[in-house]
Amino acid sequence: MHRYIKFVLLTSVFAYLVCISSSESSSMESQELLKQQLARIRAKNIGKGTNWEKLETECLALIKDYNSPPDKGRIYATIARIYAEKGYSSSSEDVRIPKAIKYSKKALQHPLEATTACEMYGRWAGALIVKYFKSAESEFVKRRREAIIPCLTGLKLALDNKAPKERQKVPPVDMFVFTGPKTHPTYQKLLKKNKEQLAKHSKAMLLNELYFQRWALTRRCVTLYSRKPYNMDELKSYADKALKNYKEDVNDLIAEVRAEIAKKEINEEIQMIEKI
Repeated sequence: MHRYIKFVLLTSVFAYLVCISSSESSSMESQELLKQQLARIRAKNIGKGTNWEKLETECLALIKDYNSPPDKGRIYATIARIYAEKGYSSSSEDVRIPKAIKYSKKALQHPLEATTACEMYGRWAGALIVKYFKSAESEFVKRRREAIIPCLTGLKLALDNKAPKERQKVPPVDMFVFTGPKTHPTYQKLLKKNKEQLAKHSKAMLLNELYFQRWALTRRCVTLYSRKPYNMDELKSYADKALKNYKEDVNDLIAEVRAEIAKKEINEEIQMIEKI
C-alpha cells in the first residue's frame, strides 16, 4: 500500500513537472511568434506615405491572441515605435506626436524589459519636446517641466540597471566542433567554455543597450535645459529628486547642460561678429 501511494505521488510530481516545462516552452514559442508578427508589421513603416493607423490596427488585432500583460506591453511599445521611429514633420501638429505619447504611456502600464521601458520614457519625452519646442517661451517653460519627468524617470531606470557611462567591448563567442560523444570530457570542457562566452557576450550586449538608453535620455535632458530661458536651478531640483541616489550622475548631467549652453553662446557670438 505504501509503495502504491509513493508511486502515485512520484507519478503526480513527474506529471506536474512535465506540465510546467511544457507550459514554459509553449509560452516562449508564443512570445517568439508575437515578436515575429510585430516585427513584420513594424517593417511596413517606411516613413512618409505610411498608413500608420492601419499598422496600429494590425498591432491591436494581435491582442485577441496575445492578451497577457507582458504581451500587451510589447504590442503597445511597438505601436509607439511605429509612430515615433521615423521622426516627425516640422509641424507640432503632426498626428504621430499624440499617438506616440499615448502608446508609450500605455506600454509603461504593463511589464516591460528594462531597455524597452527606458525607450518608452524616451519616446514619450521626445514627442513632448517636438510638440512644444517652438512654443512661446511661457508655454515652453511649462511643458519643459512636464517633459523632464519621463526623461529623468527613464534615466533612473537605466542607472538602476547598471547602465554604463561608456560603450562596452563585446567579447567574441568561439565556434567549436567536436565529433566525439557528448559525454567526453573534452566536449564538456568546450561546452562549458562556450556557455561562459555566450553569457559574457549577452551581458555586454545588454549593457550596450542600456548605455544607449542612458545616453539618449541624457541628451533629451540636455536639449530641454540648454534652450533659453536657462534654468539650471530648476533642472538640479528635478534631478536631485529623481536621481537622489546618483549624485555623481546628477553633477555630470548639470555639467553636460552647462557645456552645451556654453557652446551655443560661443556660436551666437561668432554669428554676431560675422554680421558686423
